[in-house]
Amino acid sequence: MARPTSLLRRGLLATAGALALGTAAQAQSWPSRPVTLVVPFPAGGTTDVLARALADKLGPALGTTVIVESKPGAGATLGADHVAKSRADGHTLLVGAVHHTIASSVYKKLPYDFQKDLLPLTTIALVPNVLVVNASYPAKTVAELVAQAKAAKEGLSYGSNGNGTAQHLIGTQFENLTGARLLHVPYKGSGPLTTDLLGGQVTMSFDTITPVLPHIKAGKLRALAVTTARLVRPAGRADAG
Repeated sequence: MARPTSLLRRGLLATAGALALGTAAQAQSWPSRPVTLVVPFPAGGTTDVLARALADKLGPALGTTVIVESKPGAGATLGADHVAKSRADGHTLLVGAVHHTIASSVYKKLPYDFQKDLLPLTTIALVPNVLVVNASYPAKTVAELVAQAKAAKEGLSYGSNGNGTAQHLIGTQFENLTGARLLHVPYKGSGPLTTDLLGGQVTMSFDTITPVLPHIKAGKLRALAVTTARLVRPAGRADAG
């Protein structure tokens, strides 16, 4: 694997986003110690799963240990802040997502500057989001769900991975496009969100497919829609859907 000078920096590695590094490079051999991939969400979500899969391949390729460390909270900005303030030597990377690109518009005073403190490196994966409800919920289609959301006095609750995350923005766009009444419930990540969705504490979510797919297959959650125009299958084929 090539080790250009640009890699000797702080970094951001994003699911549906990119691997990025900070702005101050240091002229030294890299890696000179274990590399840490910081996941700004709890274990069990798509970002965590992809980070661990990457670590398994990246460690042998670099000839060093690659550690996955969870630092959830504040719509994924706590983990980003930790990486932004780490030594700019390429040994602490952030596995982030699209949320980080708009965080400055959601939070008035971020303790870091996304444009100056983090440098995108590469995209790991493009992951679709899925609109799901508990299998016991009566809505079988998006149209039925929208009708029930419009009729609900306080709206139907939906969970997200935090304020300003992709799930939050998709829910807001869904409201604007359909006129549905929704109540946003932020979580620290997909793990606790999925637990409450299965338990009926929230009505729906627009989460990435990784944490909800096993429950869809088990019949515990019902998928009503996907956010991509085409469904990409594991073999690499894309079917309209």
